[in-house]
Amino acid sequence: MKNAHERFGKLVYRRRSEKTATNLRVFLDAFVGEDRGKAHLVSVVGGDVEIGAIAAAFANGDSFTVVDPYGAESIVSLGEKPLCFRGSIVVPGRKRPLRHLVSCSQELADATSDGKLLLISDDHLFIWSSLVRHYGLPATPEWGPWMISQLQQQKRIQLLPAFGYAGVAVKAKRKELLALLRKGLRSNRLAFPARNGAVEWPEIQLIKKTA
Repeated sequence: MKNAHERFGKLVYRRRSEKTATNLRVFLDAFVGEDRGKAHLVSVVGGDVEIGAIAAAFANGDSFTVVDPYGAESIVSLGEKPLCFRGSIVVPGRKRPLRHLVSCSQELADATSDGKLLLISDDHLFIWSSLVRHYGLPATPEWGPWMISQLQQQKRIQLLPAFGYAGVAVKAKRKELLALLRKGLRSNRLAFPARNGAVEWPEIQLIKKTA
């Protein structure tokens, strides 16, 4: 990909103790965060030593600096016990593969939250299908546009600081979503399927966004 390096940000980790000083800088290809210094998704690439140290810093809950592709900086942390996934990327002409680390916060991975759902795409169908799955809503794909419009009018869908993916926070409880569904059905904005049977959902793919 031409000029792919220009689509990367940077992650900078600094730590000083009485005996040692750590100063690491790795490429950051995706980030989703939130106000007040929260990070929810971090994807970085680097060498063995750098990625090992960064993973240890994440596990300790240490803060680090995120620099987006436009140069904006913020100091963030993944919080307690983030999930970390490691992989390797083989690069032609390079003797050793690059190491890839993807980490996400416990809040992003929480499958039991009620009132706030964090997502890494602003696609309306993805948001609606995620809400239906997360809260076990009795709903169809066709109800999505009206429901999303209602959530937007109530300012319950908020964009998050991010690049690589478009992060959003949907602030609504299950009972509030059920109340909206009831409102839509009673006002004939929503209609039940003409036939009984399983509800089929279209295939949904996450698409990485370039800066």
